[in-house]
Amino acid sequence: MPYRPFAAMAVFLLALCAAGPAGACTSFRLKTTDGVVVYARTMEYAQDLKAGVSVVPKGTPLVGTLPDGAAKGLRFPAKYGFVGMNAFHQPINCDGINEKGLVAGALLFPGYAGYQEFVAAEAGKTIAQFDVINWLLSQFATVAEVRKGLADVRVCQGPAALGGVTVGPLPLHYTVHDATGDSLVIEHVGGALKVHDNPIGVLTNSPDFDWMRIYLSNYVNLSAVNAAPKDLSGFTIDPTGQGSGMLGLPGDFTPPSRFLRMVALTQSASPVSGAPAGVNLAMTIINNVDIPLGTVRDVTPTGVERDVTQWVAVADTARGRYYFRTAANKNWRAVDLKEALAKAGTTLMNIPTDAPADYPDVTATARPMP
Repeated sequence: MPYRPFAAMAVFLLALCAAGPAGACTSFRLKTTDGVVVYARTMEYAQDLKAGVSVVPKGTPLVGTLPDGAAKGLRFPAKYGFVGMNAFHQPINCDGINEKGLVAGALLFPGYAGYQEFVAAEAGKTIAQFDVINWLLSQFATVAEVRKGLADVRVCQGPAALGGVTVGPLPLHYTVHDATGDSLVIEHVGGALKVHDNPIGVLTNSPDFDWMRIYLSNYVNLSAVNAAPKDLSGFTIDPTGQGSGMLGLPGDFTPPSRFLRMVALTQSASPVSGAPAGVNLAMTIINNVDIPLGTVRDVTPTGVERDVTQWVAVADTARGRYYFRTAANKNWRAVDLKEALAKAGTTLMNIPTDAPADYPDVTATARPMP
């Protein structure tokens, strides 16, 4: 039978929606000088999502969820195996990478997401908005294939209640990249599908992608080059120090500011060559949107919600490696996609991420200086 654990999905969706507006996500892709594509993204929520890494083998039977919660939508057995980050160790995935190097991520899109109308006669080609990442990663090898395939599926609003649990709307939009660096953004607004080419490779949350691109025009003055001294009728104003070309770059955690910050850093960072250097650069840049617990708060009728970066993922499309770190353990860990799929065989697997911090003691490596 196609995999669709109703109770588990209800818990998963409830957890996502319980955080309400106190959720944030940031993603980007970068490309090395020798063509290696690396993807990075964060996941922020007020409630612990107890994430795990799904291992979904080729051939896994998957099925779309209809608005009434029935597992009677599009049936899409996995053409490609993939790994990706889940919640509560269930394969309802937030992002991931497949064996062809396609990466995809779902990010919150509150106030703007409006999915396609459900048509009973089209039930066989319908999936819920929370099924999209599984559909993308299991069916496509390239962004070009995704663009074409979007015409064959209807993405409808998933059920507000599932398995007796109220889950809410869960508004999402999606970022997709392939191993060549081709990128797009998928949004559903007012019941219409909107597909945007995304040469800058960055996505956060609301407003929509069109608005974000216009927003960049407010910061055309930003530069990686330090500002020159300014002469005011004989009085010289000197920059206070390094970084003056980026004066005005917002440092807050709102979606537009995170979007701008990632565009500025990915575009200005010195190019690197090779997958290891590309992964290292992606890890360095994504650290700039890490949210410490308590610095972003939302006051609700039930209390104060404190946002936090629960996990961060980086995907190396050239070598098929998926890296992650968590709020509790900042050390990066890696999953080898090919090895994970080989070990799984035909069985859905989960790799736990809930490990405590580990700081290797290198005291014994001390040696006399030359």
